[in-house]
Amino acid sequence: MDSNKVEMIVVTIFQIPSFCCAMIIFFKFLEKTSPLRRLQNQLLMYLLIFATCTIIIELPNTQKFLWTGSVTIQRYWFCYFWNILFSAMATLNRVLTAFMSIERHFLVFHPHIYRISRSRFLFHYSPLICIIVIIIVYISVTHISVTCPNHPFNYSMFLCGYTCASIVENFGTTYVWLYVFLPTMVTTIACLLLPIRFIIQKRHFQRIQWYRARKMIIQTSFIASTYTICWLPNVIILQLLINKHISTISPVINLFLTFTPYVTSLLTPFIVLHTASGWIRPAIIQRIKRRLFPPRQGVIQPITNLVVNQANH
Repeated sequence: MDSNKVEMIVVTIFQIPSFCCAMIIFFKFLEKTSPLRRLQNQLLMYLLIFATCTIIIELPNTQKFLWTGSVTIQRYWFCYFWNILFSAMATLNRVLTAFMSIERHFLVFHPHIYRISRSRFLFHYSPLICIIVIIIVYISVTHISVTCPNHPFNYSMFLCGYTCASIVENFGTTYVWLYVFLPTMVTTIACLLLPIRFIIQKRHFQRIQWYRARKMIIQTSFIASTYTICWLPNVIILQLLINKHISTISPVINLFLTFTPYVTSLLTPFIVLHTASGWIRPAIIQRIKRRLFPPRQGVIQPITNLVVNQANH
């Protein structure tokens, strides 16, 4: 069995529980009392939505390629669609994580900004909408409009051999610096500064504010560190590719670039489940316990029988 099929099996093993976990969270999100409806947790749901789109829409195309060695639909339009979807989901994952890391600084140290609906729209929803629209438009336009001579798609290569937007040096370098390197560095720096600022300003917090701030800092540090660990090697590899120290001809490099973008998407449902204030885990644990270890029903004797037995003795 070649390395592509092994990778496909490994991805599928993680894909199934990841998808099931995402569905459980979505069902719980429908409840009116769900903590994920709160402003500080909404970005977790956006990350989960895009991760689920990757798991159920984009990832099956990669799995089919890894198993058969050819793309799902051997048409040019599908190659463009696959490249756009792959790049958009990975980019949104990185940029939204960076935005969440920055926003947590405001939620922890300046929560009054989000008390008015107009301020919430200005500082939360407007940047979020702009980020999503700009990324989707930029990636769609560049992948479709940028052309290069003598570059036909290859249906036996991952992403059909990439579009010209990824191959042309100027556009490729811009994408790597703007949408890979910069978000990863912002996430790392914001994650490191958050606990430092909290320690310095700790005495200014009231007890309730201190508990809330500490909780958000722990959540953010866990999420951001996980995403940084996943994306930092990818940043290093892409930088080496831009500087032509390594080549995409290497099968190890190709395998790495194929696999790493899916790691965060597969981990996101578990991260959300872990960081969502424990609101779902106790219910699941109790349900599993009831299934595996049903409570015993004791036989209750009538009081009259007990009285009669005691009288006979």
